Amino acid sequence: MANRYYQGLSEFHCYATRVTTGSMRLWVGTLERDMHKPAKARVRVCDVSGRQVRVRPIRHADWERPFPAASQDRFYKSFTFKGLRPGRMYRAYFERWRADVKTWEILRSASIRTLPVRLPLHKPRAKPFTIALGSCYWPDQDGGRVGTAYRGLYDHPKDPHDSPDLTFLTGDQVYLDVGFDLRSWVPREVRRRIAQDYARHWQGLSDVLTRGATYMLPDDHEWYNGYPDPDPNNPYLWALQDKKVRKAWERTARQGIENVQQCPVVEIMEFPGDLSLCFADLRSFRKPNLGGLMNPKDLNRVLAWAQGLTTPGVLVSPQPLIVTRNPHEANLLDYTGDYCQLLAALGSTGHDIVVMSGDVHYGRVVSVKLGTEGATLHEVISSPLSNLTGFPAWFAGSLNRWTPKRFPSKRAFAHREGKQALSGWQRQKVNHYRDNSKGGSKYDIEPNPWAYPRRTREHFMTIAFSRYGNGSGIRMTVKGWLVRDVDPRRKRILPQQAFRFSRKLKFSKRLE
Repeated sequence: MANRYYQGLSEFHCYATRVTTGSMRLWVGTLERDMHKPAKARVRVCDVSGRQVRVRPIRHADWERPFPAASQDRFYKSFTFKGLRPGRMYRAYFERWRADVKTWEILRSASIRTLPVRLPLHKPRAKPFTIALGSCYWPDQDGGRVGTAYRGLYDHPKDPHDSPDLTFLTGDQVYLDVGFDLRSWVPREVRRRIAQDYARHWQGLSDVLTRGATYMLPDDHEWYNGYPDPDPNNPYLWALQDKKVRKAWERTARQGIENVQQCPVVEIMEFPGDLSLCFADLRSFRKPNLGGLMNPKDLNRVLAWAQGLTTPGVLVSPQPLIVTRNPHEANLLDYTGDYCQLLAALGSTGHDIVVMSGDVHYGRVVSVKLGTEGATLHEVISSPLSNLTGFPAWFAGSLNRWTPKRFPSKRAFAHREGKQALSGWQRQKVNHYRDNSKGGSKYDIEPNPWAYPRRTREHFMTIAFSRYGNGSGIRMTVKGWLVRDVDPRRKRILPQQAFRFSRKLKFSKRLE
């Protein structure tokens, strides 16, 4: 029987890591070993009619190394195309010149839509602005299912409104630390293995990366479990006790985050008058021993964004905000001082807030009243895209046990920073919504009770935004999509819809 789960096998990549109303940043190249740099290459951008609108040549000397100290046979180039039109679909082609047959050969292509100037109006037949959200990808037994599910929803959705315009991957796009206890401790070989891990994970994610621009944030497995404080009892991480190994590991891991994923530290995306989004890397710059969540200058940028909101806001983070303490791993609450400042800033304007996150190996949609200005905090978690296998799988099938019944935590109020920043706040009940059409089940995606060991159903989510014409708010619709549950009614493979959840995001009452 033929394998219905197609997985792109090209050694080359072409994907967008940034997009605005009039520009896009493209990444082209390869992460595979033993590849020769094309002496003459180019990237073309065409509109939907096939007309070329932009072209950039790439000379042999232009290529860069994603992992400079790891090898001399992986290469990439990243650049920005400007002068594009808002809300338009474009096709990018990565090509090399074939001197033997005197023609251009397409190595990889990608579809990218530029941002609209404003969110679409909420109408029955109008497509909303749709974001796909996912995290935690382990390729071992994926077999092309993530790419196939995403490609089906992007290319042939049953409802055109579900086709994503952007993708947010909020951490653990690669697992660099799994199986490290079986690997060499020689620094040179550590660097090579990290480069190889990126190549393997990017092969599995290629059908996601080539469909719409993809914004990525790192979490701990882009570094190692629990970064920056490795668990001394974790046998995978014992090698980090060697200073030379740890230096080589962290330097190469950072190159992957900066050169391959091109993760922002803090970046703002605006739909003026409608919605404001902030991407914040709340992992890479943490101080050891819970000393701080990120560099003060960067944290102040996030706080300034939240305090200056004039519309509802979306915070994209590698870890969720609505949590209790996890005795096995540090979360945002453990950085209590910075955490309290962030909560206070998010609740200061009275505009509703959405947090998009991953990390915890279950899917969840909850909300809670935020602060004293009438805002509501909605949190959407999507994790994982593809489960860990083997021994690590015993620890990866997480139950939704770190969701508090009330928020914020007593720990936040007891902290000296919380006493000041959260003055006047009350602990509020966390709303865990239920889907009455499905027997009152929660809007959660948790471990399959029949799986052994217990494994969360692999999934991603879509979050669609549109604006009401009278300026009264923003419509948000969240849908969960099960990667391994195929819709049998369709000839093409489509992921099954797990749930649908809609809410109105409100502007601050101060504006009324």
